[in-house]
Amino acid sequence: MGISTFMGLETNLRGLLAQQQALDVTSHNIANASTTGYSRQTAVLVASPAYTMPGVSTAPAGAGQLGTGVDVAAYQRIRDAFLDVQYRAQSMLQGQAQANQDGLQQVQLAFNEPTSSGISGLLANYWSAWQNLSNNPEDMGTRQALAQSASSLADGFTSLSGQLTTLQSQTSQNVSDTITSVNSFGAQIAQLNLTISKLEVAGDTPNDLLDQRDVLLDKLSALGNVSTTAGANGSVDVSFGGASLVTAATSSTLAESDLTGLTAGKLQGLITLRDTTIPGYQTSLNTIASTLITKTNTQSGLGFDLNGNPGGAFFTGTDASNIAVNPALVSNPSLIAASSTGAVGDSGNALAIADMQHTNVIGSSTIDVAYTQLVTQVGSDVQQATNQVDTTTALVNALQSSRQSVSGVNLDEEMTNLITYQRGYQASARALSAMDSMLDQLINRTGRVGL
Repeated sequence: MGISTFMGLETNLRGLLAQQQALDVTSHNIANASTTGYSRQTAVLVASPAYTMPGVSTAPAGAGQLGTGVDVAAYQRIRDAFLDVQYRAQSMLQGQAQANQDGLQQVQLAFNEPTSSGISGLLANYWSAWQNLSNNPEDMGTRQALAQSASSLADGFTSLSGQLTTLQSQTSQNVSDTITSVNSFGAQIAQLNLTISKLEVAGDTPNDLLDQRDVLLDKLSALGNVSTTAGANGSVDVSFGGASLVTAATSSTLAESDLTGLTAGKLQGLITLRDTTIPGYQTSLNTIASTLITKTNTQSGLGFDLNGNPGGAFFTGTDASNIAVNPALVSNPSLIAASSTGAVGDSGNALAIADMQHTNVIGSSTIDVAYTQLVTQVGSDVQQATNQVDTTTALVNALQSSRQSVSGVNLDEEMTNLITYQRGYQASARALSAMDSMLDQLINRTGRVGL
């Protein structure tokens, strides 16, 4: 049984259109080679449904199928879902480590050690001033130097305490800003879900919109632990910190109290800094300052001033936030209780306070050692955080490279595809031209005598 001569035209036309669409996809890939989050795409070519012929001239005769060309079955986005999960899991840890490092580095700057203006240097000057007073208890200049040195030390404590409080407040604001970002990402994902679902229902594959949603999920994963569940018509449901953030085309506005399952990410790092790390440093600093206040005042009360009167409180305040030298001593240094007996020239009490530098008054540590341990702890925490950032960053970069090897645009590969599809297009066009020439011969010249 014969078939229409025009069938070949349709077959070649399909070839032209398919190669053209594949060229268009390749051009799209090349144009987006540097676009963040872009996943390369490919035109999936499949043979179009064959034409079944009722019978063919074979022995015995039977039904046969004749190919009808090629169709583009889909525009496929090249993506590895498992690598996405791995990348986001590691990104959560990197975000937490980075937030921790940033906060701790600011704390380290606030301590300002080791410098002459740091508390270590101020403590050394303070103890030295008491030692100088024990050597010359009646000299007003030496007494004035002690009052100034003690005031500088008190200012150092209050300044550091104030800076830690400020850092804690700034971290709290950063927590609020980060939660705002989380809710913003959630709203954008919900809107993309809505658009993607509409296109999926219509039979389209919105690859570029899927890329945009994946970029948002990547950014969200750096802020906290994220989990996703596939929804209907291409949508995804997103959980953040144990709370539902996005359900289909609806997003929730989360508060910090909703994040009961938060375990990682920048937000977790900030909350730990605000609620645990910085308050721990403040507690240690307050313990050192309050011990200095209590021990110095107790010893001062056991001595006598330059006029033979019983000594009073040397410091005022209760901890690092409000420690100060008694204003009466600053204005009148003769009231400093340097004597242990009240006798002229006696400096036993000043020597006792100076010797406090070497006395274990905070557990098994001196005041200086306790402060050194605090500074060492801060430095150790910073180093540990830096190591964590280096490790997680290396893993994130490795996973990103793996994702790029799958989803990224390779210009050499695209140029090869470009040539392949171009040659395919040219071949289809040549076949179409040949078929057209045959039809021209059949229609316009067959039956004309002499031609």
